[in-house]
Amino acid sequence: MLKRKPKRNTQTALISQPTNFPSGIAVKTDKATYWIKDGKRYKLISDRAANSWLFTTINATESAISDIKLVGKLGFRDGTLIKNIADGKIYLISQNKRRHVVSPDIFIQYGLDRSSVLEVSDLEVNMHDLGENL
Repeated sequence: MLKRKPKRNTQTALISQPTNFPSGIAVKTDKATYWIKDGKRYKLISDRAANSWLFTTINATESAISDIKLVGKLGFRDGTLIKNIADGKIYLISQNKRRHVVSPDIFIQYGLDRSSVLEVSDLEVNMHDLGENL
């Protein structure tokens, strides 16, 4: 699996007025981070999930995004390896589902990098439906 170094936005400006945010960026407020897509917003389930996407992120107030309809939640990016700290199980996110890695041979078979596994909470894991075991 190709490891990409996360991009960090160093922007300090805060957008406080309703804005026509471009599709494909993330907006971080004091309450949550949202991904903007086609005039709609999706709430990221956690900062760890947001970091898995490597979005360009801008800072804004809740009032700046209040006109954008909230339509759902967004979990981890496909291809992300996550480890549930509650039970130690490792999953690969695929088609927005969590697929349990049941054998260490799977890492070799699919070229997965053990060092890229993110430790996450039970709540974050359960935001993805369970898919077929790997």
